[in-house]
Amino acid sequence: MAVKEIKSISVAPAVERDTINLWQSFGWELKSNQEIKNKDSRIERRGDNLVSVTETEHYVKLTFERDPERQNYAELKSLEDRYHAQIHPGPPPKRFGLVFSILIGASLFFGIGSFTRLGNPVARFDSGVPLIIIMSLILITPGILMIVSRIRSYPKRLQPWEADLDLYTKNRSECLERAKSLV
Repeated sequence: MAVKEIKSISVAPAVERDTINLWQSFGWELKSNQEIKNKDSRIERRGDNLVSVTETEHYVKLTFERDPERQNYAELKSLEDRYHAQIHPGPPPKRFGLVFSILIGASLFFGIGSFTRLGNPVARFDSGVPLIIIMSLILITPGILMIVSRIRSYPKRLQPWEADLDLYTKNRSECLERAKSLV
């Protein structure tokens, strides 16, 4: 008789049932589940005050086992490995990252702010337009162009991420469906 594989994992109580179903799809049998609730209270000094701090921990420890001599073991193990080897593409790209937000904000701040700053509003270009209006437009224009550029380019940046997410989801679903058909 071969030694059975054993796996223990800890999960949030809200996902206990889904986690059990997932692992059972790859031939694992639930042997035990144990709900853990820890509560730690202590007094801390924060400046001149004493503050009561309570930390709680709540999770479920699940223990599974699987027999290496079971029917379709090698294929189930292979499917499980492929399922977990899929790499999630991460969060979707942002329309405006931190750098662009700072650049856009600075452009608009200084452009709009130049209307209210001290200056010589009487100074004019040859065309008779006050210099302060021209300077404000020069400072505001890059911010507006950056906003338009980021909005227009977003679908092009989002499309590869969506394709990667679809492939990730498809590959994991195929592994899971094939494993379920073997159990």
